[in-house]
Amino acid sequence: MSQQTSNPFQVDISTVVAAGPMLGHALEDRSEIRNSQEQDLVSYIDDVSAIELFPSDAASSFVVAPLDILVSREDDHIQFHIIEMNGTGIGGVSNLPASVVQSVLASIREAVADIARPDAIVLLPVSGKEDESNPRLNKLMHEKMMFAQAIADGLADAQGQAEVITLCGLQTGKQQLCSDRPTVVIGYMKELLEACSVIPSGTLLLGGRPVVGALNDRFCLNLLNKFPTIDLDQFHPINGTYLAGGDKGIAYSLLDEHLVYLPSAVFPTRVHHAHATDPAELIATVLDWIHEGRRPVIKPHGTGIGHGIEFFLDPSESVESICKRIHDSIETTQEYYGTDEGAFPYTICEYIESDVIQAEDHQFNGHKYELRVVVYRDEKYLRACPSIAKVAPIAFDSSNPNRENLINNITNASAVHQKNGTDQMLPLCSQATLQLLEISAGELGKLCRVATRFVQQAIREIPKQRIQMQRILAGQSALPKLSSDQPKAQNPRANDDSEPQLSGRLVTAKAR
Repeated sequence: MSQQTSNPFQVDISTVVAAGPMLGHALEDRSEIRNSQEQDLVSYIDDVSAIELFPSDAASSFVVAPLDILVSREDDHIQFHIIEMNGTGIGGVSNLPASVVQSVLASIREAVADIARPDAIVLLPVSGKEDESNPRLNKLMHEKMMFAQAIADGLADAQGQAEVITLCGLQTGKQQLCSDRPTVVIGYMKELLEACSVIPSGTLLLGGRPVVGALNDRFCLNLLNKFPTIDLDQFHPINGTYLAGGDKGIAYSLLDEHLVYLPSAVFPTRVHHAHATDPAELIATVLDWIHEGRRPVIKPHGTGIGHGIEFFLDPSESVESICKRIHDSIETTQEYYGTDEGAFPYTICEYIESDVIQAEDHQFNGHKYELRVVVYRDEKYLRACPSIAKVAPIAFDSSNPNRENLINNITNASAVHQKNGTDQMLPLCSQATLQLLEISAGELGKLCRVATRFVQQAIREIPKQRIQMQRILAGQSALPKLSSDQPKAQNPRANDDSEPQLSGRLVTAKAR
């Protein structure tokens, strides 16, 4: 791991003061989760997942890729399913060990220094306030302060100085842009989208100043969709894998190709999915899948916290009901994300009969869950860190499957049920959690090994990002096919599904 030079959970007081206008609400403390991550398990996963990056991998533009993963079982055989690749808009950084956070912040600082200029603005968009009638305030705003500090440090490394302000402070006149120094501007995503503009040269502007980058994968996708004339030589998404990090369909296409090229016994052989670029195509695809006996799930482009996701599990559901739910999904994305036509392209994927917790004496007995594994860059290595198990807020009822017992989104559950996010999560680098979920440390190691190699493939696609964005804006979202001469993973264990060597202190899952 890279050497720690400071405590990543402390930021300069001036950064906190500058963000004061946005901190007028309760924040959530994740220290209990972070302190419950067991160091011997963290170190074991770090070792078995690590893979060296090379200059040809375009690694310096990559920061982090948090993966969401479902677990299923057939004949006691475990399978993992990556259902989403998130990006730099990640919530829950403070769930992670300090050494991991330090590496993430160092990558942000390095990436920002490469794009800094004297009059530059770098945006730090924050999720929240999607619903104007009931605006959600971000309870993890303090995590964004760590990111703001890393961005400011990167700008100062290149230009000698930098400042941090907020969009609301700028718009109310309580804060101002200084013409002689680069600036970090923090704001809610929807409000930043509305505040930006583009001039004929393709320069993105905020307050009359050029915006050279933004640290939030979903925001970057939504920004480029709103302003397709942005010059990508002047504006830089600060995470090279932002396309896969913001669009589920792109991540699925990449994962499908990866599993064909590097199969694993603990993953499915294929990831079956489809794309729809307009409402008619989306409705037709869903109806076709249902007619074929499949159970489709629809997922919009560039959205978060479960917005717009719909499950179609009842083969007897009427066409009228199906169409209404699809239109409701589209309208939700239009309202919450400011998309005129809806958050297209949509991804259609197959419903996964995922695992439920089986422990009669536990509060989460009968609940579905998913895993979060964070893949990050530590200088010239990719590493994985299991973060949390996210648990659905209510027990699964097979006779009445619905969003509340199927979607394991912490932010959504916290808002709907008025709970702390920590009430619906468990530390994943924990022997007790692994025993509860009946996952062995060796199986977790196999998962994390695949995770880093999958992200390595996404990093290798970074040079094609500009071409891919043009395809997205034209309504095509599939990534280019892997060439037959794609270099194989450098780690000789890349295809090895043997049980990784365990420390004597690590326990295996109890038998079912």
